Amino acid sequence: MANAKPTPDSLRTSATGECAAAPSEVWLLLDDRPGHRTQVRGLARELGWPSAEKLLEFNRLNRLPNPLLGASLKSLERAASDVLAPPWPKLVLGMGRRVAPIARWIKRQSGGRTRVVLLGRKAANDANAADLAISCAHFGLVRHSRLLELTLPPTQVDDAALATARRARADLLADVARPRVVLLIGGPTAQHRLDAGFAGELARQVAAATAALGGGLAIVTSRRTPEAVVDALRAAAPDAHLHEWRADRDDNPYLSYLAHADLLAVTGESESMLAEAAATGLPLTVCPLEARAPTTKARLAGWLRRRAEGAGPIGRSARAVVAGGWMTPPRDLAVLHLRLEAEGLGRIFDGHLNETPPKPRREIRAVIARIESMLREGAEAAP
Repeated sequence: MANAKPTPDSLRTSATGECAAAPSEVWLLLDDRPGHRTQVRGLARELGWPSAEKLLEFNRLNRLPNPLLGASLKSLERAASDVLAPPWPKLVLGMGRRVAPIARWIKRQSGGRTRVVLLGRKAANDANAADLAISCAHFGLVRHSRLLELTLPPTQVDDAALATARRARADLLADVARPRVVLLIGGPTAQHRLDAGFAGELARQVAAATAALGGGLAIVTSRRTPEAVVDALRAAAPDAHLHEWRADRDDNPYLSYLAHADLLAVTGESESMLAEAAATGLPLTVCPLEARAPTTKARLAGWLRRRAEGAGPIGRSARAVVAGGWMTPPRDLAVLHLRLEAEGLGRIFDGHLNETPPKPRREIRAVIARIESMLREGAEAAP
C-alpha cells in the first residue's frame, strides 16, 4: 500500500478523499519490544504525518496494574528515556500496557488536547486508556465504543520498504533454488511452546514440502529463538540456507529475506511476524506452535471474559474487571489462524505449502479514517 506523504499544510486529503486536520506533530511512544515498535512505526508510516520518536525505559513500578498507575510517569525511568515536554503533540501513538500510563499523562499535561491511540491487547483492553484502541479480533476483548478490531496489526513492511531492501544488498538467496521458501522462526511464549523436538520436526516437514515443489528452503530465526531450537533446525534441514539472529549483529537482513522470497512459512505465535508476511503479498503458510496448558491466571481471565458477556451483577462485575484493565483475556491464536484462512490471507500448514498470494488488505484504511475523524472532532471542539 502506498504511504501518504507529509505535507506542510494544515489540511491534507485522506485516503477516503476527505480533508483532515494534520497534526503539527505525532509522538511515537516506543518501548524495547521490536514487535511493538514495528506496529507503531507502521501505523505512523500509513498516516504519513511528521512524527517524533520517544524511546521509553521503565522501572520496577511498571509491573503494577495500570489502574493503580493512572495517568502518571511513576513507572518511567526518566533519566534513561527521551524527554517528554511541551509543546505537546496533537496525537500520541503507542503500544503495550506499559506505555498507556505515559500516554495518559501526556494527554493530561496537554489539557486534554492530545489524542491518544494505543495498539495491542493489554492497552486496548482498558476502555479508559485511549481515545482510540486498536486491537486484533482474536484477543477477545470486551467491546467498547473506542475499540477498533482488526485481523492483523499495522506493520512497517510495504512495497516501498521491500524495494529498498532489494536495493540495499546483494540477494542473500541467490544460491537457493526457486521457488524460494523462507521459513520464519519465532520463539516460545507464555501460551506456546517451541522446543528442539517440535522445531526439528517442523523443519523436516517444511523441507519436504519445499522439495515437493522443486524449490529451496531458507530458515530465518529471531531474537526469541532459543539456541537449542537453532541447533535442531540445522540438524533437521542440513541443506537449507540458515540465517541465525545474533545480538551482536548490527545489520539485520530480515527485510532482505522477505524481499527475495517466493513463498513464506511463519510460526504462528506472533501477530507482528504474520502481519509482516501478509504485507509482502507472497503466499503465506502459518505453522502453529504447540499450546501450553493455561495458567491459573489465564483460566481466571478467560472465565471473567465469558462472564462479561452476560447480564446481571456477575456480568457487570466481570466487565468492570476486564474493561477496567485489571485482567486481560488470553489471546486465542487458533482464532487468528482460522480468520487468516477465511479472509484469504494465508493457509495453515498441513504438510503442503500455500502457493496462493493473499488478498489485498484494506483494514488500515478504516484505521486512518477513524483517526482523521477523531482529530477533526477534537479540532472543532477546541475553543
